[in-house]
Amino acid sequence: MPLQTDQSHPSTPTSRRGRAVSVARPAPLAGPARLLVAVLAALATLAATLLLSVGGAVPAQAHDRIIGSDPADGAQLATAPAALTMTFSTEPLAVEPQVVVTDSAGTVVAQGSPTIEGTSATFPWPAELTGDTYTIAWRVVSSDGHPIEGTFSFAVAAAPEPAPTTASEEPSAVTPSATEDTTTEATTSAVPEETDDEGRSIAPLLIGIGVLAAAAVVVAVLIVRRRQQD
Repeated sequence: MPLQTDQSHPSTPTSRRGRAVSVARPAPLAGPARLLVAVLAALATLAATLLLSVGGAVPAQAHDRIIGSDPADGAQLATAPAALTMTFSTEPLAVEPQVVVTDSAGTVVAQGSPTIEGTSATFPWPAELTGDTYTIAWRVVSSDGHPIEGTFSFAVAAAPEPAPTTASEEPSAVTPSATEDTTTEATTSAVPEETDDEGRSIAPLLIGIGVLAAAAVVVAVLIVRRRQQD
């Protein structure tokens, strides 16, 4: 009849001579050490999360943007402007900038490359374009190498017709024709400039927090292991 062994309890390790051998088990972490490890791990996780969120936000703010135009968007002009001027948050690259002008019917009436000077792009306005609402579509290359584009529009009043004069022997006062005073000065629209200085200044701080938290976790683990060995 085969012998039955009781496997309900684990056998105690024995040496070759049959004597029991004690197995050293790591001592559980003390309360303060366990709390320190948990706190440092939480700090490291928080720092990593902040770094990821800031790291994704900073590149998104790196592109240049238009901060104003002359004529301003929505302006009502009595006479046609001499030129279009667009001002950007930082100096764009002079790489194939483009301006396309369409009238109220959607017909392209002018297009070309504006001149880049500093943070401004200037496009000469055709003098014959009057008496309509015009939409300007622009495209430039941002200082970080990415193309940016946008549109704005303004209206130009029709040129007044010359008043008729009557020839007579006696000089007579010529009454000028009444014209509607609809002159609106074109001003550059002021848009608060948003820069990514704040995001860039936070990123080094968060990186420092992450490094310190990681170093603290390593130190805490080494201390706990040393206590276990002692």
